[in-house]
This record gives sequence, structure tokens and C-alpha cells, in this order.
Amino acid sequence: MIEAYYNFKKYPFAKDISPEDIFISNTVAELQERLEYIKEKRGIMLITADPGVGKTLALRTFVSKLNENQYKFFYMPLSTVNVLDFYRQLCGELGGEIPYRKAQLFTTIQNTIKEYVDNYQKIPVIIFDEAHLLKNENFYELQIISNFSLDSVDPAIFILCGQSHLRDNLLRSIHLSFNQRICLKFHLCPLNKKETQEYIEHHLKLAGSSPNLFNQNAICAIYQVSAGVPRTINSLAIKSLTIGALEKKDCICEEEIYRASKEL
Repeated sequence: MIEAYYNFKKYPFAKDISPEDIFISNTVAELQERLEYIKEKRGIMLITADPGVGKTLALRTFVSKLNENQYKFFYMPLSTVNVLDFYRQLCGELGGEIPYRKAQLFTTIQNTIKEYVDNYQKIPVIIFDEAHLLKNENFYELQIISNFSLDSVDPAIFILCGQSHLRDNLLRSIHLSFNQRICLKFHLCPLNKKETQEYIEHHLKLAGSSPNLFNQNAICAIYQVSAGVPRTINSLAIKSLTIGALEKKDCICEEEIYRASKEL
């Protein structure tokens, strides 16, 4: 409906946006620089953000730019598992055989990572999404798994991506040793007010619409309600555009934003 009324060439504010079309805020640009650094140094990286800020989208963009001749990407989205399932999941994702015993699983995982590096000249990039849901025991196991050659080399890249409280969890004394092994940490922040306007205009342009479809008061209202969180901005924009299309309004004002916010 909104596509027809506002003459969009494609659905606006969609979550399946192409990596090359994402809006690059200051904090996203900084994250991309950190990810380039970890590509060179390898080891463990921690990325945190509040829900809806765009950490998974940023990772999808990072992965899309990896040279397939140099890197092999693995994605681990299931974090609520026990230790044995954690090993089996990782072993299966890496493409190795899945033995029954934990010791055999550990050996298979490490040997498979070494094989990618030594035989195929590819660096494994292993991403654990929703890492704030990992059980404490699995952080211990990951610390052991990432220990190669008496902890003298880092053949792979391990990226832990989770919500903000993961940072606080890893500062607890029980995680001291693992926390010390993290070579790079980054917290992805929401958009500021100026970036919120630029974000909205960016997505309207991608959809083939005028960047002035939302007036200034509407944009201020979106920032006030969303606090700069892109997922909330997207929801507000779509809901307010739906209201506007139903009521045949050519410009979205703050009234439509506040009405849409009641449906969040």
C-alpha cells in the first residue's frame, strides 16, 4: 500500500537491505575499521550493542566483503546450548566429523581450523551471534579452543557479538582469564540526532522517494521516540507511512509519528 501511494520503487526501511546500501554512521565506520584490524591480527574480538542498533547487519556487511580466497566464514547463531552441544555445533559448522567424546571434539575442531590455514591458506572467521546468551562454561571452553601452539599463535578470528550486558558479564572475576584474551572490544552506539535525519533520508532515497517526505518535526519526533535505534526508526517510519497512506497525506508530520509510536 505505501509503495503504491508514495511511488516507492522498492519497499523502504527493509531489514533485508543489501550490505552496499547500509547507512554508514560514525560508529559503524569505526567498527568497520576495527574489523579490518582484527582481520590482520586475528584472535578474539568482542562486539556489543543494545538491541536493534545494527550489530548483526554490520557483521553481515563485513562478511560480504571478505575475500573468499583468503577467508572462510562460519556463523554460530545458537548460543543457548550446553558444553557438549557447543562443541558439536562448532565442530559441525566447521565441517569436521562429529565424534561422541568431548576430547575428540576438541581435537577435531582445532585440527580442522589448522587444516583451513595450512592446507587451504584460508583464515577461519567464526562469529558467535547472541553471545550474551552463552553459558559461563562455554566461555571457558572457547578459551581452550582458541589456544594454539602453547598460546603462541592465532590461526583464526573469533568474533563474539552480543547485547551490552555481555561486557559487564565478562568483567566478572570468573571470566578474568578469558577477558584478558580478547584483543579487541567495540561497543556500537545508536545514531545521534543528525545521523537519524541522514539515516531516514538515505533510506527514502534508496526507495526512490523525496528525502523531504518526513518534515523536520516528524524527524525530531522519530529521534525522541527511538533514541536513535535503527530498528525502532524503521518501525516508526513504516507505521507512520502506513497511516499517511491510509489518510492520503503527502507529508508525514509529528502527529503520525506519535500515533505510530503507540503501536510499538
